[in-house]
Amino acid sequence: MNPSCYDDYAKVFDLYSNVHLFPQNLRFIEVAAELLQHGDRVTDVGGGTGMFTAELLERVPWVNLTFVEPSPPMMEIAATRLPISADLVHAPLNGELLAQLPPQKLFLFQRSLYSLHGTIDPYRKLAVELAARTLEGGHVAIYEMPGPYDMELAWEYYSVNREVLGVTAEVLLETWPVMEAVFQEFNSGISEGRYTLFNRSSLDDVFGGAGFRCTYEEGTTFVYTKG
Repeated sequence: MNPSCYDDYAKVFDLYSNVHLFPQNLRFIEVAAELLQHGDRVTDVGGGTGMFTAELLERVPWVNLTFVEPSPPMMEIAATRLPISADLVHAPLNGELLAQLPPQKLFLFQRSLYSLHGTIDPYRKLAVELAARTLEGGHVAIYEMPGPYDMELAWEYYSVNREVLGVTAEVLLETWPVMEAVFQEFNSGISEGRYTLFNRSSLDDVFGGAGFRCTYEEGTTFVYTKG
């Protein structure tokens, strides 16, 4: 996602990712928490404002967290809600950054994997780099994005559920253009080949070749385990 979109998205991220409207977001966190034991190392890649990362830490406060987020406005918000013990890394995920990490029990990609590369080959390289930094028996957990958004249906869904969001009609009208631009950027990124959406088959291709196997699948949530 382009930087200007991220900057604006930070202002409405928590509002439009409301877990009461999208319980599958929280379900992903619950799946991830079940994979962890005391003292495990976890890296959350593209964690946004840290809203879902904080949900994870409520369930497993004893993990060692590395939080990776390249957007300054997103990171600024995340820093206010994550513990001081967390390692906050304001940078994109790449091989150089991965090489600096100690072996991890879990890498999390919650609605972020799609935006790292536009073609499959760099993902194959990334999977190999992830494998080198994943403990034997460790995991990569992925919550994939849906296909392109239907803008009219999206607006209708948020409008009908405005009270769940806890905002007035005026606030919704004021903030919706920001979210609409984010959706449009996502749609154009898919159509232009800047983003890559994955399904089970393409994930097996990418991660299977790096020594991972799929051990969990539910909707667009996938867990790949090393070994």
